[in-house]
Amino acid sequence: MLHYSLYENTFSEDDPDDCLARPVDVAVHSIDDLIEAITGPGSILKPTETKAVIDNYWSTIASYIRQGKAYRDEYISTRFSIRGVFESEEDRFDPARHQVQVNVVIKDSITDAVSDIDLQIVDERDITPEIETVYDWGSGTNDEILTPGNVLEITGDYMKIQHNLEEEGVFFVSQDSNTEVKAEQIRDNEPKTLTLRIPESLEAGPWRIEVRNTRYENDQLSTGLFEPVLTVE
Repeated sequence: MLHYSLYENTFSEDDPDDCLARPVDVAVHSIDDLIEAITGPGSILKPTETKAVIDNYWSTIASYIRQGKAYRDEYISTRFSIRGVFESEEDRFDPARHQVQVNVVIKDSITDAVSDIDLQIVDERDITPEIETVYDWGSGTNDEILTPGNVLEITGDYMKIQHNLEEEGVFFVSQDSNTEVKAEQIRDNEPKTLTLRIPESLEAGPWRIEVRNTRYENDQLSTGLFEPVLTVE
């Protein structure tokens, strides 16, 4: 099921009542979820071997790209393009002025799956924050470590803290004691990015992150939970 909501169309003045749609609350699966689905009950495949095959598939494609070779199968194809202007026919590629780009094109065998999606409209006021990635600057890791006193960058959707309620904010919830610690210093407060200082009071152990906010000029609190458990060492 794909949820979507309607919002005002600010790109056109032809009809003041027309709207645009956007997907909301879209679940994001990781490679671990993929492997679990592939190797679930009834499968003869093992998680370790399956991950090795997937990793080797993509690393081999990356090797082709390094050699300047394209790749094509029934799922994807890769193409090259070169950006930048060449001043004349005698001009040659200069990394300072030109850039090689690789484009990954998804084939119909994948994109045709959208025709099977069931859609359901939802009230935009019911939209919850969606946390996709947590980057800890202290350890230089994604979705693993929390370094108290250092900088944390959270990316996702619908995460802006509106400050309509005292209960809004970024909260760290201990998985050992269920203690909650609120981040008091948020530098970047945007729908897709929250940059903040991790509270120094976090004790060693497992923690989860929750973003709690409201919509614009609304006092209905929504909570977005980041599923992975993070560790304070």
